[in-house]
Amino acid sequence: MSDNSNIVLEVRNISKSFGGTKALSNVDFSLNRGEVHAVIGENGAGKTTLMNIIGGIVKQDNGTLICNGEKVTISSPQEALKKGIATIHQELTMIPHLNIMENIFMGRMQKFKISRLGFINQKKLLKSTSNALNLIHLSIDPKKIVKDLSISERQEIEIIKAISSDADIIIMDEPNSSLTDVETKKLFNIIKGLTKEGVSIVYVSHRIEEILQIADRITVLRDGKFIGTVKKEDASVKSLFNMIAGRNMKSTEPRKSYKTNHKLLSIKGFTGKGFQNISFDLYEGEILGFYGLVGSGRSELARAIYGADRIEAGKTYIDEREFYFKSPVEAIKKGVAMVPEDRKDQGLFLNLSVSSNMTISHLPNLSHLKFNIKSSKENKLIAEFIRKLNIKLRNPDQSINDLSGGNQQKVILARNLMIDPKIIILDEPTQGIDVGAKEEIYKLIDNLAKQGMGIILISSEISEIIAVSDRIAVLHEGRLSGILKKEEFSEQKLIAYATGYGNQVVT
Repeated sequence: MSDNSNIVLEVRNISKSFGGTKALSNVDFSLNRGEVHAVIGENGAGKTTLMNIIGGIVKQDNGTLICNGEKVTISSPQEALKKGIATIHQELTMIPHLNIMENIFMGRMQKFKISRLGFINQKKLLKSTSNALNLIHLSIDPKKIVKDLSISERQEIEIIKAISSDADIIIMDEPNSSLTDVETKKLFNIIKGLTKEGVSIVYVSHRIEEILQIADRITVLRDGKFIGTVKKEDASVKSLFNMIAGRNMKSTEPRKSYKTNHKLLSIKGFTGKGFQNISFDLYEGEILGFYGLVGSGRSELARAIYGADRIEAGKTYIDEREFYFKSPVEAIKKGVAMVPEDRKDQGLFLNLSVSSNMTISHLPNLSHLKFNIKSSKENKLIAEFIRKLNIKLRNPDQSINDLSGGNQQKVILARNLMIDPKIIILDEPTQGIDVGAKEEIYKLIDNLAKQGMGIILISSEISEIIAVSDRIAVLHEGRLSGILKKEEFSEQKLIAYATGYGNQVVT
């Protein structure tokens, strides 16, 4: 650790409880000027709670915050900003119906007012927004409405919002959870530029390999407790995993393929918004990966297959019989399930309990004569999937909002598996999930393939998609640029095909 004069933020003996649950217990943490300090741990380790305390969203029960040598009380995000602390949350906080300019300077519009009536100097606002976008070399119309942006574009706008607030401490909670590998490298360049200017970054992530690239120091939390802080040069994937999990990391063996010659799904000439003339087959027991940069059309294609979006042309065959899904309900009836990319907006019912979120697609099978839900049968099913997926919760009746992101994702998986699908589409299933939970998800996916399920896996993590897939389909600007067999997998090839240079790769 550096001398005290270099410390810009210090956390001493911070504790926080929610009801009977101890989220943090006497946690210590410090941040040096111009450093990237990563905070890692499994879901429920207390990472987000600690960040929310520093960012003024949650008040600690005990402990002290010291900012630039001064003991402080931060009771709101506005107070945090006054202290030079900005937070980029994992769950994006933008207002969809407003434009980029309004979202970036939300709460800071006072400096653009030109009269007491509150009129805004639009030219000055536009110029300031353009300058902010240029900070990360992002070329996009400042007047574009946020709801029309992709998830990765929204993530970049959140980063710009924090940077433009002139904060000297920026908390990034899973900032690249929705970014591809190429965009993550761009993010890392932005971070390096900020630290050179003396900005300090608290970087919360589950991706150990990336942390070892970007972090100067790494703090590990487990079950709300401080486990230790290590310098990057003293850390490794194995040592960090052991600190996170409290157990020795098992060596992973090459994944066995369960792919047969039976075609479960055939897509022929699919054309729609964001993709053109896509054709591929999915076999029984196969994990077919889909990779591509943002804008490649991966999620749009998945939604069309599932019946969530209409297609302009193309045909769907299941077990070599043609079907046309006008809605997800029709897809589900034919044994096709989907876990969407955007967990909050597309996957969860945020005003309902964990149990209701889990069984909502399965209610016809839990009722008698289409009414009177059979509670005993429902409770048994819920308990079964909580056990199978190792979902961490107090009880099934608690709000879905109380669960960590990884456990929320498991609830969505449970809901889809309850319908006993023969085909499941997983769009970024491990996004925002810690290392231990990822292992569980990978094991689950592998078991589903072993049982004969056909799996479409969309992922922005090259290492993940290479490790899990039997074949990988790569999209570039809405077109299928290639389908690679296992023996053809390499990071270089995937990036080449994703950027439109697949045919120029020397094998």
